[in-house]
Amino acid sequence: MIHIFFQASNIFVTLLFFVILLYWLVVLFGVLDFDTFDFDFDIEVDADVDVDADVDSSNIFGLNKVLHFFNLGRIPFMIFMTFLVLPWWFGTVIVNNWFGFTGFLSGLMVMLPMLIVSLFAAKLLTTPFVKIFEALDKEDSQRDVLGTIGTVRMSASELKTGQAEFKLGNAYLSLKIRTKEGTVKIGEKVMIVNDSKKDDFYEVEQHFEI
Repeated sequence: MIHIFFQASNIFVTLLFFVILLYWLVVLFGVLDFDTFDFDFDIEVDADVDVDADVDSSNIFGLNKVLHFFNLGRIPFMIFMTFLVLPWWFGTVIVNNWFGFTGFLSGLMVMLPMLIVSLFAAKLLTTPFVKIFEALDKEDSQRDVLGTIGTVRMSASELKTGQAEFKLGNAYLSLKIRTKEGTVKIGEKVMIVNDSKKDDFYEVEQHFEI
């Protein structure tokens, strides 16, 4: 049975499976933190057009909506990858073995469709975790955040809601922001100046480090 896992048709997904397994082993033994490979998946690309209007390309192509649909950015990245790789690996090995595919190209014809199936499986399997991590983020965000300095991840203005990453205690939180005045762009530092609970965002102003 072991030799089936390492056939050319299955080698790629098998290696991914072992990477995931190794990750959880090193986390278990305390070598890495749980969120070591966590990523921010809110993507924004500003494009200038002839009419001098700012166009959010990520909204044009719906990339943020796709990522959000599959729960990327709503739960830790490695949890999502775990629930993606497991069905991808298992399904690819089963189908290749069923049809007797042993070559890399024939395995590729199975692996790619199985990736799509596994994305939807991962969406289904990770959905229960979304509410858990949203509750944890909400609890962390209710701490006293006035004066906290963070980094802009999605540009924001007085009327446009963006996003910034702040460190609260030992946790990094992505919070919705708007500015008190003006515009802040990706990579700039901002400071929270209003944490009014009536709004769905935090009011910030640009912070210049000395």
